[in-house]
Amino acid sequence: MAGSRPFGVTLVGVIILIWGALALVFGIIALFNRGTSGTAGLWAAIITIVVGIIYLAVAKGLFNGSRISRLVVALATVLSLVAGVWTLIAISGSRLTGAVQALVAIIVLGMLYSRRASEFFR
Repeated sequence: MAGSRPFGVTLVGVIILIWGALALVFGIIALFNRGTSGTAGLWAAIITIVVGIIYLAVAKGLFNGSRISRLVVALATVLSLVAGVWTLIAISGSRLTGAVQALVAIIVLGMLYSRRASEFFR
């Protein structure tokens, strides 16, 4: 890992950290507040907690310069880009949503694969 962490990597890491913390909190709340949802609600709560933990681990990896964490975020971002382009083209009432989703994905990929970020993830 060469040099200090670029701002773009820090920003992406903070966003993922927030998403992970929120997923963890909402999963725990759902676990104890399932009402009549039964087994499906239990599984939904458990999956949300697991996803939150994965987000937190990926955020930690980004902060530490993990190439695996960068790859995980990049793959998820490429899927988001594809979904945004598909929404832009296929769903006429959601063109703005698709355009924004695609643009955000491109920005995230740019932040993770800039020259400074690539040096950081070596």
